[in-house]
Parts: sequence; structure tokens; C-alpha cells
Amino acid sequence: MRRRFAHGLLAVAAILVALCGIALLLQRQVLDGAGFVANVDQLRQDPAVARAIGDQVADAAVAHRPDLVAIKPLIAQVATAVVASSAAGPIFRVAARQAHATLTEPGSDQVVLRLADLGAVVTALLPVVSPEAADAIPPDLSVTLATIGGQGGPIAAAVRYAHLAEVLTWVLLVLTAGCLAGAVLIHPRRRRAGVEAGLAVAAGGVLLLGIALVAQVWAASLDPSTTSGLVCRALWISFGRPLFAVATLVLLLGGMVVVAASSVLPTAAIESRFRAAVRWVTHRPSSTRQAVARASLFGGLGLALVLWTEPMLRVLGTLAGVGALLYFLLEVCRLSAGRQRSREAVLPAGTVVRPAPLALGAVGVVLVVWQLAARSGPDLPAGSGIEASGTGCNGHVELCDRRYDEVAFAAAHNAMSAEDAGFYLAEQPTGMVGLLDQGVRVPLVDTWYGQPVAGGRAITAKQSFSAAAQQAEQDFGPEVVQSVNRLVTQIQASVGPTTGPVQPYLCHTFCEIGGTPLLPALQGVRAWLQAHPREVVSLFIQDTVSPADTAKSLDAAGLTPQAYVPGGVDAPWPTLGSMIDTGKRLVVLMEHQGGGTAYPFLLQGFDYVQDTGYSYPTAASFDCALNRGTATSPLFMVNHWLNNFGQLVSDSKEVNTFTVLDARMQACLAERGRKPNFVAVNWVNLGALNQVVDKLNGF
Repeated sequence: MRRRFAHGLLAVAAILVALCGIALLLQRQVLDGAGFVANVDQLRQDPAVARAIGDQVADAAVAHRPDLVAIKPLIAQVATAVVASSAAGPIFRVAARQAHATLTEPGSDQVVLRLADLGAVVTALLPVVSPEAADAIPPDLSVTLATIGGQGGPIAAAVRYAHLAEVLTWVLLVLTAGCLAGAVLIHPRRRRAGVEAGLAVAAGGVLLLGIALVAQVWAASLDPSTTSGLVCRALWISFGRPLFAVATLVLLLGGMVVVAASSVLPTAAIESRFRAAVRWVTHRPSSTRQAVARASLFGGLGLALVLWTEPMLRVLGTLAGVGALLYFLLEVCRLSAGRQRSREAVLPAGTVVRPAPLALGAVGVVLVVWQLAARSGPDLPAGSGIEASGTGCNGHVELCDRRYDEVAFAAAHNAMSAEDAGFYLAEQPTGMVGLLDQGVRVPLVDTWYGQPVAGGRAITAKQSFSAAAQQAEQDFGPEVVQSVNRLVTQIQASVGPTTGPVQPYLCHTFCEIGGTPLLPALQGVRAWLQAHPREVVSLFIQDTVSPADTAKSLDAAGLTPQAYVPGGVDAPWPTLGSMIDTGKRLVVLMEHQGGGTAYPFLLQGFDYVQDTGYSYPTAASFDCALNRGTATSPLFMVNHWLNNFGQLVSDSKEVNTFTVLDARMQACLAERGRKPNFVAVNWVNLGALNQVVDKLNGF
């Protein structure tokens, strides 16, 4: 009975040791003001956190003035650099002190970490790269980095309990010491009780390791695409990782007590237990209950290693390292006392080691399931799951009997220049697949040669750079191109070495201000076409990439078999229904170089298309005059956007309205004597593009 009572006290002591370690860490890392401020200031040095905060600053700026979306990547880049620089140090430290004061204030249950003056610092540095953007960002722009707690709930309770950490630390220490001393006094064998007391302290260290493991798994499960998720992950680095160190120290402390106590006991006192443990692992247990327990232990260990490899290896490495150190100390103690340990093998001679077949089988099953889960999943990119449009053609049964050149299609100007892809001077909300989902059937894209660099970015390849500079002058105008050139120069100076070969990219002039590899984008189009078998789609490519490389990319994406080859400029176009039935429902038009006889599916664009101008400063300046192509070209494209890059969103909201857009289509229909086939706009999600196209088609 005395032994059982002593063991009960030791179990309580192990739990108290773990709680004491947490309380000590909480007091040092959270309640200590200087430590808390230093840890929060360290957050901004995490590249992912700095980037997430920079994106949040850019989002806040765009919310304040929507036209800033054109230079949103630039604002985010500058803000990210500010956050990671010494300029943001005082801002973070002030925010941390304020949050810490709230944390330690009695009765508080919410802590807000707000970077109140970050907008002022970003505004001060923006003129270096973009003077036109500096005045547009409010200097009082604030960013809430994290909000912890609230009225009620477990977080609020944890904050309230954190206030008691200093008192709890001493209380827990006294209780732990009392339980250990009581167990030693009650135990019928005092020397063995010393060993078991050390084991209880070590068990507390194991509990701390388990808590640290759970905390790390939780931190890794947080969404890295959100600021709060990244901040919590970074907080784990600052606050959570020291928990492993505390656990290691507790394990060493408990192990040293075990070593000290066992050094004055017969050798069998500790080695017999070790041998028993090895025998339990390597021999099949005599009872079914023990066999099930052992199999469950190994199965759980294997599952944890598969699911949480890094933290589990850290836990196992810590245990192995502590064990090796303690073995060294034990040998030193015994050698110094003249009691050298026997050199006999741990396992008796002739012992056969038998791996636990159930544990190995469970680990194998988990590995197979994990691999299958990792390889499974939809083949289609996000956003491509809209169901096929029944038995109609491009959404309408009536269009199946109409020739391709008798149908109006929604078109997206610079379809690759997407805000969600981080393009500077973005002209669309999303990329080609997302635009197809929104009703666009003619993405207008630009191809350039680029080269990937670290961080998923790209730089303009040397053979395209001079052409990109000329195109930028033509597209953006002298004022905007100065900002573009500054940004390109800054990016080129900051990127590391290239990480891949020169390849075709979708870029808006310079790939530094936005670039997407061509092949994955085309693969997304193919997947969308597979999911929508009753749709006809056209690509109009402003090509700097050669016809050979364009054809190679189309072929690699699996689009070549679906590309339509007409009989000539004067040959009649097929109906949408026949294009769908024959599987030739992709029309590829090239602005500069057609494919000729080598690649007949790459059509010389302005042999087949006539268009309007594309450089209009105001809605009043819109006209329908012939620009490129000839008056006999079978397809008619109306370019309907304004070229004011400082107010792309505002302009699109103005000119994409049904009133303005429909009036121009009707005017061009009357003036040119033919229906517009491609109606091309910026920011297709703003206005009434699809309604105007439906009206042109008679719906």
C-alpha cells in the first residue's frame, strides 16, 4: 500500500513538473515585457510574415482607392521591404509594448497587435520607386497583425490564467517538491524511491515533449495563405520552440537524479529494467493484452512518423540524445566509484529479435494510404468545375447552327495580366481559367521569353528585353514607363540566380512586373475545355515567342488536336455545332507571325481579324474606324478600354456599363456593316460585358 501511494504521488509530480515547465516558459516568453517585445519584433524578420503583412498593406490601400490595384504588387513589395527592415522595428516594438500592457492588465481578455503607423513609413518610401502612388496611400493606414482573445472563450480564459503565471510557477514548484519528497519518505525502499523520483521528473519532460509536438503540429496545420496563420506559425518559432529546450532540460534533470540514485544501487537496479524493456520490444509478449498494447504502441508511433515526420524525429532525437548523455554519466559515476559495469551483452546469447509484424503492417498500410492520398485529387485547376452547358453551343442551342463568324464572343484584353497572379498594372481580376469561368471565350494574351528565378518569379530573357522596353513605351506612355523601369531595375538587382532555362511566358511587356509560364496556363485551358465539351474558345496571342515554340507549348498542353485549321481566309467558317462535333473547337490567332504551312493551326491574326483602335483616353474618344486588318477580314474585334493606367478600375466601371458598351457596339455595327465578333474589355467582372454580347447574339 505504501508503494502504491508513493507511485500515485510520483504520477502527480510528473504532471506538476510539466505544468511547472509551461508556467516558467510563459513567464519568460510572454509575461516578461522585454522578452515579449523582442519576440514580437522577431516576427517581422520572418520572410513569409513580412510578405503577408506587405500584402495586407496593399489590400488596405486598394480598398481605400480601387485604382491602386494597378500598382498593387509594387505597394506590396515596398511594404514587405519596410516590414523586414529596421525602419519597422520601432513600429513593431511599440505595438508589442501596447499588446503586452493589455495582456498583463487585470481583467483584460483581448490582446490586439496593431501596426498603427506602418502606412506612414510605406508612404515615405514609395516615392523612391513610384512617386505617383505615394500621395494615394493614407498615412494613417493601420494593419492589425493579430487579435487574440475576445469576450469569453478558451483564448480569453487562457489570457486571464496567464496573469497568474508568476504565482503559479512558485506554487507548482512547491507542490512538485512536496510530492517528490512525500513519495521518497513513504516508499518502503528509499534508494529505489530516489530512482523512481528521477523517473517521475523525466516523465514530466516526456509530457512536455508531447505538448511541444502537439503545438508544432497545430502550428503547421494553420493556413499559410492568411496573415493570422503565418503570424501564429512565426509565434511558434519565437514562443513554442523553446518548449523543446525546456523539455530537454527537465529530461536531463530527471535522468541525472536517476543516475545519481542508481550509482549507489546494485547494477541490476536499472539494467534489469532496461533489459526487461528491450525484451518487451523484441520478444512476443506472453499475454494477448500485452501483445495488443505493443502493437498499438508501434502502430501509433509509425502513424505519427508518417503524418508528422519532422516534429516526431525531433522528439525521438531528443530522447535518444538525452539517453546517450545519461548513459555516459552513469558510466562515469560507476567508474569513479570503482564499480565498473559488466561488459556482458544486453541481450542473452541466442536471443532472436523478432520485429512486431502487426506494427510493421500498420505502418505499411499508412504509407500506402498516404501516398495514394497525396497522388489523388482533381486533375482540373481550381475554378474549372462549372458543369458543361447541356446540348447547346456556348450556352445556347440557337448558336449551334450559326457560323463562327456570325457569333459574338466576350473577350478579355491582356487576359494574363491578373490581379490574383500579382501582375503590376493588372487589367483583369484573374487568369485565363477564371476568365473562362466568367464567360470570356476569347482571352487576348501576350507571350514573351522569360526565365524563372527564386521565389516563383521570372525575369525577361535577354532576347526579349529590348522588344519589351519598346512595347512598354508604346503601351504605358512615358510617365508610367518610368515607374515600370524603376521597378524592373529594382527587381533585377534583388533576385538571385535563375532557376531554370529560358521558356515562353505570359507577360505584360517585362516579365519582372508579372509573368506566368505559358505551358501551365495552356494546360489549364485544356482542362477547362475537357470540363466544358460544348464550348468553342479562341486565343488571340500578341506573340514575341516564335511560332515553333508556341506550337510546341500547345502540343505539350494537349491542345493541338483541338485547334481548328481553316481552308483559307476566304473559306467559309464552320458552325459552332460542327466545330464541337469534330472536336476542333479552339481557334488560335497570332498577332505578328502565323504558323504558315509548318503550323497551319496558328492563324495570322490580322489576315482574319479587323479591329478598331485601342488607345483611347476618354469614353468620348471611342470610335469604330478601321485600325488593323482589312475591311474584308472575316472577323471584327472591338477594343473597348481606356489606356489610363492610373485609373484602370475606375475607367472600366465607367465604360463597361451596359449603356456605354451597348451604344458603341450598335454604332460599330452600323458604321462597319458587320456584327462585332470579339468584344474586348478590361476588368471583365465590372459592368455588363456578357449582357451586351448576349444582345449582339439576339438573346
